[in-house]
Amino acid sequence: MIAGGGDSAVDWAIALADSAAEIHVIHRREQFRAAPETSARLHELAAAGKIQLVIPYQLAALEGDGERLAAVIVKTLKGEERRIAADHLLAFFGLASKLGPINDWGLGAHNGVIPVDPSTGATSAPGVFAIGDIAGYPRKLKLILTGFAEAAHAAHAAYAVVHPDRALHFEHSTTAGVPIRES
Repeated sequence: MIAGGGDSAVDWAIALADSAAEIHVIHRREQFRAAPETSARLHELAAAGKIQLVIPYQLAALEGDGERLAAVIVKTLKGEERRIAADHLLAFFGLASKLGPINDWGLGAHNGVIPVDPSTGATSAPGVFAIGDIAGYPRKLKLILTGFAEAAHAAHAAYAVVHPDRALHFEHSTTAGVPIRES
């Protein structure tokens, strides 16, 4: 059993299609969030009978003896239920941004996103920065790589707040070379 509809779920289903006795992919809707090419491959394998698509269902319960999984129970939003025998379950549900008490900080948060200046990560509160999935700006790409870049921007901007009298000289190995440690 594989639960989810993103890249990880679809990639695992495709990778296991030839080696597992059966693969079932449980997803709550017809559309998958995976890359179009891999989503198309998933549907090809389903049409060939190598993968069973359990759509539109969501996990509702697991059955087992406390040590081994025996089955999963899935339900539709209308309450229709199915029991499917299973030996293993791989769940790929992704992450949801939940701000919790940060919602009350007066940062203009809306739908789990805090508006920021994309060049610095600065929020509406002086000295408060946000990066990653909770940071929002026009045409934001929610990728890990984007979060790393935002972290660098925010760190440089925060340095100026913490040390307003010092310049930050940024160097990288392609221009400064790799430091050599003398013995």
